[in-house]
Amino acid sequence: MMKLFESLIEKIIVTEKQYQEADKIVKERILPLGDVLHSIVARDNNLILVTRDKHFKQLEDISKSHKPEELI
Repeated sequence: MMKLFESLIEKIIVTEKQYQEADKIVKERILPLGDVLHSIVARDNNLILVTRDKHFKQLEDISKSHKPEELI
């Protein structure tokens, strides 16, 4: 399925600084590490975060998230 989009996909590596920031936020807000990392990576790379996960409402100060239907 992803083969069609290979030319559009850019690999992004999480930095140690981003991981440390995420770890701090996880402890403060009791949120899943993956969600926090996604929010930080989206912010740092000027990406649009598309999700239905309710945890991202608690991360709006880091990166705004959108539901798929909001972007159509």
